[in-house]
Amino acid sequence: MDSNLIYAKTASGEEAMKKRTRVMQRNVRMVLILVDGKSTVADLCLKTGNPQLTEYALGELERGGFVEPRIVQDSFTTETAETAESTNLAYEILTAALDKSRQLSAPGSTTGAEPSVPDVALPTDLELQTSVTPDSDASISRPAVASFESLDVPVEQPEENYAAVVVPKGTEEISEIQPKSYEEPRPSIADRIQSFSQSVSSSSDDDVSIKPIRRGSGEPMRWPLKLFLGVVGTFALAFLTLFFFPYDSYLPEVENAFTQASGRPVKVGLMRVDFLPKPGLFLRDVHIGAGKDEIRVAEVQLRPAVGTLFASKIIFREVVLDGVELPVERLAGVPGVFEALAKPTARAGVERVGLENVHITYRGLGFSEMEGEATLSANGLFQFLSLRSPDRSLNLKATPMAQGFGVVLEGFGWRPSKGSHYLFDSINLTGAYKNGEFTISDMELYVFDGVVRGGALLRSETNPSIVGEVSFERINATRFGSALGIGEQFTGETAGKIRFSATADSWASIFSAIEANGEFAMHRGSVRGVDLAEAVRRVSKASVQGGLTLFESLTGRIKLSPTKYQFTGLVLKSGLMQSVGYIDVSKGLEISGMIELQMQGTVNQTRVPLSISGPLGTPIVKVGRS
Repeated sequence: MDSNLIYAKTASGEEAMKKRTRVMQRNVRMVLILVDGKSTVADLCLKTGNPQLTEYALGELERGGFVEPRIVQDSFTTETAETAESTNLAYEILTAALDKSRQLSAPGSTTGAEPSVPDVALPTDLELQTSVTPDSDASISRPAVASFESLDVPVEQPEENYAAVVVPKGTEEISEIQPKSYEEPRPSIADRIQSFSQSVSSSSDDDVSIKPIRRGSGEPMRWPLKLFLGVVGTFALAFLTLFFFPYDSYLPEVENAFTQASGRPVKVGLMRVDFLPKPGLFLRDVHIGAGKDEIRVAEVQLRPAVGTLFASKIIFREVVLDGVELPVERLAGVPGVFEALAKPTARAGVERVGLENVHITYRGLGFSEMEGEATLSANGLFQFLSLRSPDRSLNLKATPMAQGFGVVLEGFGWRPSKGSHYLFDSINLTGAYKNGEFTISDMELYVFDGVVRGGALLRSETNPSIVGEVSFERINATRFGSALGIGEQFTGETAGKIRFSATADSWASIFSAIEANGEFAMHRGSVRGVDLAEAVRRVSKASVQGGLTLFESLTGRIKLSPTKYQFTGLVLKSGLMQSVGYIDVSKGLEISGMIELQMQGTVNQTRVPLSISGPLGTPIVKVGRS
């Protein structure tokens, strides 16, 4: 392309620049803006600083009919000699730069061939809002180089320092640098990112008018969605209000209301509202009554009927008492609470009362972790209290009566405590509590493969005491001995009757203070550690230890005291052998006693006295009296 050519805009070019059309690329449009009908191709190349890009853009504009060459007029005749000289110098520098650029970009190509500039894929919707106005001044100024770093065009950038050149009148200030070579190192990633950000920033500043406008779908919100959001918002607001409401400030009013409703003083430690597992009002550390009649409840859960919240009388569909410490003495006062609630003038009513983690005690004895409910009549009066163990192996029913209450206790496969040796196959007990005494009128226990029947009277005015009588039959001696801790010393079925009594400082030590006497009989069993027949057969007085004595029956009397067990009138029958005597067993399971053994033969009878001593597990038997 001739560097002396001067291009001017056509009518299409003027219209394209004014209407900001998007039919051309940004770099081509920039060159179109620089075309003013006075600057030559060389001047335009100096302004842009990129001869290849400028010639390529001018060619595109000329082919599109946006610019056209005009006759070159000698505009330099009016310039001073100094201006002409600077123009010639700039032209020579430009010519050398163009030749060198063509050689480097297209080696082997013929001279004068138009350089191949690749298409630049740039966003065409960003317009450059700049206009170039030629200088009316004839002053000489330093040129400025337009920045093309933001364009993705392979441009040969000079590496050497540039010398300032003088351009003719009508050009803008362009800073030009004379290159030493056209090779440039590849820019770093940081430089590329900075260049891209500058490009985006300049684009947004230059062409704000074409920023995309983001709008919503424009579809109005439908009424079901509005209703749903309104309901959710209402519930959320109600939840927050209930959660953060200062309930503790209303404790005095609540305590006063429950005091009037129950007829007993009520103290509440903490009040709150909860929604899990069921919504309701929760009162913690509640004390009902005062003094000896006080009942302590860890937590009271109140679930009112919603329709009665603003009525003169609130009806609670369910009241759950969790963690109740209920001594037997206080149980007699429970019906009075419901009598006060059943009155027409009461401010509250109850339909159901549930109980959880109930501890019923009688001077240290009792049952723990029971659960159940208090059954009410149609008019709200207390009928009976039913409780059960967590594994439902024990059921207790308490019914109010004059000056006390009756008790019915039933159980199947029940143990007094976890890991206990006493496993009751069945329990049936009927009793009553009245005036501080608990009477067991009928008792039937199936335990140790047998059955125990009887009755007892428990008192606790000062010190705990018990008196009673039981009969037993078909008791497995092996299982009974293992439960007592003496091991499998005896075998056989045991039956008998015992009368007992005890007085102690507490119920925990009542069994160690028992005194009893009665009769017993064992059938078809054995005694381990003793061999009576072998002791008789020996002539010498050598002792015999260990062995086994089988018997058909063993009968006698038993007397229990806090210090020892006495078995008197013992009669053991085993075939032709029969023995009579007594044995004492200490609390340390040391035995001592005398037995006279008789061996019946066809002609005569042999009587041999034997002494027994030593530990219960392996006693020593000697012939003769000790």
